Amino acid sequence: MRNFNHSKIALSVAVFLAGGTTGYTAEQTGAEEVEKIQITGSRIARSSAQMTTPTTVLDAKAIEMSGVKNIGDLMHKLPAMIDGVGGVTARDQNGSGLSTAGQELVNLRGLGTERSLVLVNGRRHVPGDAGNSAVDLSMIPTALVERVEIITGGASAIYGADAVTGVVNFIMKKDFVGFDIDASYGESAEGDAKSNDLSITFGQDFANGKGNFTVHATYSKKDEVKATSRNYANLNHSFLSNPDNTGPNDGIPDTLFVNDLRFQALSAEGLIYVPNDNYFFGDMPITQAPVPTFANDPIEFPFGKVGYDTFTIDRADGRFRPFENGAFCSGPVTCDGGDGFRTPETIYLVAPSDRFLFDFGTRYDIADDLTIFANAKYAKVESFATGQASIFHDDNFGPLVSLKLDSPFLPEGLRPLMQERALTEVGLAVVGLPSSADNTRETKQFTFGGEGQFSDYDYEFYIQHGQVDGDIYEQTTYNERYYRALDATTNEAGEAVCRDTSDSSCVAYNPIFKQASPEALAYAGVILHRQQKMKQTLASFVVNGDLGSTSLGPIAFAAGLEYRKEQSSNLPDPLTYGRDENGIGLGLVGLTTGQSAETNIFLSPVEGSYDVKELFAEVSVPLLSDLPLIESLDFEVAGRYADNSITGGDFTYKTGFNWQIGYDIGSRVSFSRAVRAPNVQELFAPSSAGANNFTDPCHNTNLTANAAAAANRKANCAALGLSEEFVSNASFGTVLQQTSGNEQLKPETADTLTVGLTYTPSADFNLAIDYWDIEITDAITEIDGTDVLENCVDGAQLDSNFCDKVKRADNGNILYVGVNSINAARFSASGVDVEGMLGFDLALGRLSFRVNASYLDERISEQNPKSGQPIENQAGNREYPRVRANISTTYQYEDLTASINSNYVGSSTFNKTRSDEYYPSEFGNQVASYTTHNLRVNYQASDEIVVYLGINNFANKKPPRLPLLNQGNMYYDAIGRTYRAGVKYSF
Repeated sequence: MRNFNHSKIALSVAVFLAGGTTGYTAEQTGAEEVEKIQITGSRIARSSAQMTTPTTVLDAKAIEMSGVKNIGDLMHKLPAMIDGVGGVTARDQNGSGLSTAGQELVNLRGLGTERSLVLVNGRRHVPGDAGNSAVDLSMIPTALVERVEIITGGASAIYGADAVTGVVNFIMKKDFVGFDIDASYGESAEGDAKSNDLSITFGQDFANGKGNFTVHATYSKKDEVKATSRNYANLNHSFLSNPDNTGPNDGIPDTLFVNDLRFQALSAEGLIYVPNDNYFFGDMPITQAPVPTFANDPIEFPFGKVGYDTFTIDRADGRFRPFENGAFCSGPVTCDGGDGFRTPETIYLVAPSDRFLFDFGTRYDIADDLTIFANAKYAKVESFATGQASIFHDDNFGPLVSLKLDSPFLPEGLRPLMQERALTEVGLAVVGLPSSADNTRETKQFTFGGEGQFSDYDYEFYIQHGQVDGDIYEQTTYNERYYRALDATTNEAGEAVCRDTSDSSCVAYNPIFKQASPEALAYAGVILHRQQKMKQTLASFVVNGDLGSTSLGPIAFAAGLEYRKEQSSNLPDPLTYGRDENGIGLGLVGLTTGQSAETNIFLSPVEGSYDVKELFAEVSVPLLSDLPLIESLDFEVAGRYADNSITGGDFTYKTGFNWQIGYDIGSRVSFSRAVRAPNVQELFAPSSAGANNFTDPCHNTNLTANAAAAANRKANCAALGLSEEFVSNASFGTVLQQTSGNEQLKPETADTLTVGLTYTPSADFNLAIDYWDIEITDAITEIDGTDVLENCVDGAQLDSNFCDKVKRADNGNILYVGVNSINAARFSASGVDVEGMLGFDLALGRLSFRVNASYLDERISEQNPKSGQPIENQAGNREYPRVRANISTTYQYEDLTASINSNYVGSSTFNKTRSDEYYPSEFGNQVASYTTHNLRVNYQASDEIVVYLGINNFANKKPPRLPLLNQGNMYYDAIGRTYRAGVKYSF
């Protein structure tokens, strides 16, 4: 039968002519026959792999030398991956919050994880994020990856919806024979960030080579790293108003840099308010004072100061002492240093996780022209993350805690002070019960299919079903029990008990200095159980071959049918469902508690499904060859029609030219139209309501707030019957916001252009330069309530798309504002990618270099293009540095291989929206360039044993000393130097 295994020489040719690079390639021998293979971006099998789409290829050796054990860690180092919309960061534990801790999601070009398609062996993988299409890369076994192929630009015509910004395709090893065991251990130079990894792979042929099966298992354990373990990460860098500033254009910076911003309205140990002789409110407890309170009584009201002293508990020795403000303060809340609350103290730089993967694959040659295959996988990932408390007792976000004279938890020194001042009660501002999430996700996926030949055509068919079950256990405050436990007294035996005896199980809660007992924490807290389920069912049939032949070569084609069904559900804990007759959340638990009863929220289940039936075809036609400056010129066209059960039919297409100029120089150009269909969350999110703060553009003082839209705003507000003297209720309180899904959403559309040059003179040198441009229109976005109000009136005329979402009373006051996902935004990005490889033999060994670099020219995000607001190019801002590069230098001599991998992030502007005078002159509104170096050494100790050592960030480079960056992210390492040692045994 036909040999479906891809030879090394075929892969090498494919990679070089595609303009991609790998770390290592096989030596070519003219005796080997180059077979037809498929490269990501096309369904057509071809022998020369001329590709019109830029393709980056990382082979198994490059992956091995990178030292990663989770393939997501390697993907995030590639310049095409940007920490943008929906991106993953160290600050939020590789996800968008506590409930997504431990996930590894692809975000090509920073345009959203939902717009990057992940494939495994050219097939979709069940999503790992509820309501979304994003795939969790932590579910893919790194040791089984043969190579990774990444293409830039829309590929919906080839692979269907969601391939908007590009595709990442993981090609897994096939027909493995032997036994591999790989064990390693790593930790940081600080003695933390410990990790253990073990992978076992066993494969064997059977039935005289007609069949093969491969079994693989991986176990990984990663320890936590808290921000408190790194002094530079635990500091809360910020900028505060400069008191010397006299106004714009005065040559004086508007702000000053502060090293450690703290909030003087509370502290983790406790900020205690003790009225003194000047207390203005008489017998009224300070916990009920009708004015805001801050440390050291800083505000002069018309009646004077409130009249209180503030104390805290010393973090070092636990003594009761006066509260100290920071060295420099801006207003009553924010100071540099002091005893106030520091927000980074609750976050993880690395979330702890345990990961187990099992994969079984087999194939069997039923006949010379038919092979069947099957794959079964199971994965379980457990992770944990902590966050800030759901309730802050600081007189702003939550009530002050009342400490009564008979409380058993009064610190030593406070009771005598209260008795001296004849006080029966003082106030406590403190951080409430901490929040956390314990996440478990299980993935099961089964694939069955076949590939073969009939006549001169190849075909493949498969069916696949995958399911991910997520159980998220979130710790938060059970409000009724929590406040009951806070009010403590003593019984006759002198034991701390709850003053309210209505619940015999109540355990008194000590909120001071984090001294609550485990029993009190268990009583006052509650574990909410959120259940998530994602299901995906696929069926596909593809045929490819030649439609005919011309004097220039064959006309190749591929065509097929596909069916896909997506189901998703996200069921919060029933305790979060509660709401009153007005649709406002009851706030039973801290997770749903707002700053006031009116701002409480509630959660609702999100469930939905849709299916897609698709028909597609692709043709490659040779146009010219063997002419001056035209060694060959091929034309490609692809089209796909998709019938979505919710959004209806859509047609996507791709066209491209591949021009081999000669002299080893090639050129390629492609244009594609791609789509992304709305996901389950966007379509089916149920209605919910809660109070929120909005800015009403028709309020008298807001009519001219936006100079560019002032004339339109005045005219349209008048058309709504609102005078220029109108006073809006939104300016003096909260307004009801109604949020829901939108089943009228349409697929968003993306147009992608790529133009490139390749130079491949030999297997030892290749270079590819590609320009790419992606524009997404009618992008699905959720516009907040203020934007809804402004978009209603800021255009040339009233915009019914937004005005219909606003309900006003007869007097003009806002009754509610509707917020949901709509097709309104425009996102675009463009840039240039450069990839190259150079290798040469030395007298002793071989030296090779590989570079993968990207320049970001434009990055635009318009939530509402109709608004008329100036467009800001975000390229070069700190979130989107213009230049990123990954450079590898590898030396190989006999049994020794050593590699240095360097990750470079170019300099950027900290905030492009700020004037040159806004920041201190020594800062210059700049983020310096940043480079880290990773070292890996492999030694082949024997035919069966390889030992290896890796040092990541061996220069121990710290992240930038700037706000939002000093805790690290995809670009900047917050952990520091780490070591890994391991051994691989094969036979």
